[in-house]
Amino acid sequence: MNEAIQLMGICREYILGLEMELARKELPRRTVDDQVRICELAAYFTHCNLQPMHLMLTLRTAVSLFYKMKNFKTAASFARRLIDLGPKPDIATQMRKILAACEKNPTDEHKLQYDQHNPFVLCAKSYQPIYRGKAVERCPLCSVNYTPENKGQICTICKVAEVGKECIGIRICPNQFR
Repeated sequence: MNEAIQLMGICREYILGLEMELARKELPRRTVDDQVRICELAAYFTHCNLQPMHLMLTLRTAVSLFYKMKNFKTAASFARRLIDLGPKPDIATQMRKILAACEKNPTDEHKLQYDQHNPFVLCAKSYQPIYRGKAVERCPLCSVNYTPENKGQICTICKVAEVGKECIGIRICPNQFR
């Protein structure tokens, strides 16, 4: 029973992250605002609970995008997180070089809707952060988070349950009904 719930949590994180990544790749890159949104989505993806190898891939993407946008302070934080995961030596060397370059000018040129120091969950529909203390609705089946305006809609992750619906949630075996 606990294993099934744990597997649902893993699936939720991967589906949310990969759907967000697909949305990021489909965004236009014409304006600075488009580029900022692309960076935000890459940053949010690094907060999905993924296996370390997959998290390294998301962090490398974020480092690259933020560095190109001249958001050196944030790029440095992603590089540090990546180095802490113990990547292959060539990747670690590359990240240390990027980190050194970022630390020479630790500023962010563009303002993003991303605060790495303030804990948040992601809205599975808008891909916007919901920071601690803000109202949140959840899917009763997969437990993914949504902003309150999504209450009553079908979950975009499991595509089964109604967001914010009060119910008993998932039951896998008869013993859970006692």
